[in-house]
Amino acid sequence: MDNGHKNSQKIANHKRKRSITINTVLEEKLRDIQSQLIGNTKSNWSLSMIVNVLIIAGLLALDKLSKEDLHKIKYFIESDKITFNHKTVKDFVEQIIKA
Repeated sequence: MDNGHKNSQKIANHKRKRSITINTVLEEKLRDIQSQLIGNTKSNWSLSMIVNVLIIAGLLALDKLSKEDLHKIKYFIESDKITFNHKTVKDFVEQIIKA
């Protein structure tokens, strides 16, 4: 096996510790998802794991987002304000648990 390929695999799977700033409203929702998952699965869910799951879910669902969804995301980025439907969060947690 080519050493260059082997090294690139190691880099691709390497985890890096990063520091990010999370909007207060988003952090509350992340903590809500985290507490629901911990309570329902009786296992540990770190905040970074929740963020990573949501990022992956967002990337996988990107082609399924409607124009309205993309406008909501754009509005949040521009205004730093967002509202959440608690049913949406609950449904998402249930989907994670079932997976």
